[in-house]
Amino acid sequence: MDIVRKLAIRLLGSRSQRIHSEFGDVIVRVTMELEKSGESKIKNLLITWFVSLPWAWFEALFIKVDTWNKPLLAVLDNAQVINGKECALISQVFCLWHLEQLIRNEGIYSNCSTKEIEQWIRNQITKGGLVIEKLEGFRKILSNTPPDDWYFEYINEIIKALYTDHEKRSSIIDSLRLDIDLRAALMAYSVAMITTTKRIQAH
Repeated sequence: MDIVRKLAIRLLGSRSQRIHSEFGDVIVRVTMELEKSGESKIKNLLITWFVSLPWAWFEALFIKVDTWNKPLLAVLDNAQVINGKECALISQVFCLWHLEQLIRNEGIYSNCSTKEIEQWIRNQITKGGLVIEKLEGFRKILSNTPPDDWYFEYINEIIKALYTDHEKRSSIIDSLRLDIDLRAALMAYSVAMITTTKRIQAH
C-alpha cells in the first residue's frame, strides 16, 4: 500500500507532496543505517538530531499548515525543482550544527566531541562525506551571522535547492526577511523546538 501511495504522489501529487516524499525517503534510509550500526552514544544522539529533529523541523516550517508559516508553505507549493533529497540534507546539517553549538557552549553532551560525530558519520552514513562538506559550509556562514538570522540562512538554502531562477530566489528570501511577524514566530518556534529536543534527549 505504501508503494502504491508513494507512486501516486510521485505521479499525481503536488510539488509540496513530492518534495516531502523525497525528503522522507532520505530519513527512512538514514534511520535504517543507524539501526544497523549497533548501539553507541553517537547513534543515540543522531537518531534525535540527524533524523527526528530535521524531519519535524522541515514539516513544521514547510508542510503543516499553521497561522504563522503561510509564507513558507508557498516556498514548496511554487517550487521550480523537485529536490526533496537536498532539502533533507540541508535540514539534517542545520540540526547537526545546532548540536555542535550545544556540545561546545553548553556542555550537555560533554561525553561526545564534534570530531567523533564527524568521523562516525563518515564511516556509517551513505554520503557521509557530503554531509560533512555541507556542514563545513554552514559553519562558515553561520559563525558570522547573528542568531536571529540563522533560520533565514537555512530557509535560503532550501530556496536555492528548489528554485533555479536567481532573481526569483532573491525576491522570495528578501520578502521573507522583511516579514516581521514571520521573523518573530520563526525565532520563538525554533527556540521552543530546540529546547524540547534537548529535553527529549536528556530522558
